[in-house]
Amino acid sequence: MAKVKVKKMGSKQTAKLVLPTQKSITASSILEYITLFFGPPGVGKTTFVNDLTGKVFFISTDRGTRYMNTLRAECTDWKGLRRIIQALKTQADKTKYDIVCIDHIDDICAMCEEHVCNELGLGDLTDAGYGKGWKAYKKSIWSVIQDILSLNLGVVMIAHEIIKTIRTKVIETERTMPDLSKSAWKVIIPKCDIVGYCGFKVIKKGGVKKEIRILETIPREDLYVKDRTTRKVTESYELLDGKQFVKTFKK
Repeated sequence: MAKVKVKKMGSKQTAKLVLPTQKSITASSILEYITLFFGPPGVGKTTFVNDLTGKVFFISTDRGTRYMNTLRAECTDWKGLRRIIQALKTQADKTKYDIVCIDHIDDICAMCEEHVCNELGLGDLTDAGYGKGWKAYKKSIWSVIQDILSLNLGVVMIAHEIIKTIRTKVIETERTMPDLSKSAWKVIIPKCDIVGYCGFKVIKKGGVKKEIRILETIPREDLYVKDRTTRKVTESYELLDGKQFVKTFKK
């Protein structure tokens, strides 16, 4: 990372940029990435994330985590989310959590859009001229993620799934992807290092068909996922196992 040295010149100060002379160290922990997992209800997304480490804190927008042994706080509106984030920032024991999971991010994005529209007196984000509504929305969502990152905590998000029809000049195909509005997608997805799909797969073992729960991070034409980390993946899919997933980051 480049460093800045301040050099005094009379009454003025000028910043001298010192460029790096050594290559940066590759991130080797899930705590160093921004991650999103999505999939159908009941597949075990929240359980999977809860098993990543022993100190995952859930900001929950539904009742799912009530029935699990988790560290959690319920969030029903944007102001409630900001209160939770502020509590994280002022907490005396900074080692209590190592990951903050937003469950579900699509709900949080909807809360943010409603908050921005109310603040600006809009019926829709597009009603504000010169992209004012969109800019406020983008800034509000990203500020939450930045606040979590500033505490040296990992950021994991959980989303629902949606199947969309993708049309090109040549073909028409269906693609499974995170269920985010167009505006939320533009803010969230480009910042994610991993977008993983949690799903079901039927396999045949010993002549008997069995349904297993899997994680996919290798993109296909019919599935939007991505993984720009250096973790080791040997198969097209992995078992939906939080502890095993964490091990793929180790060198």
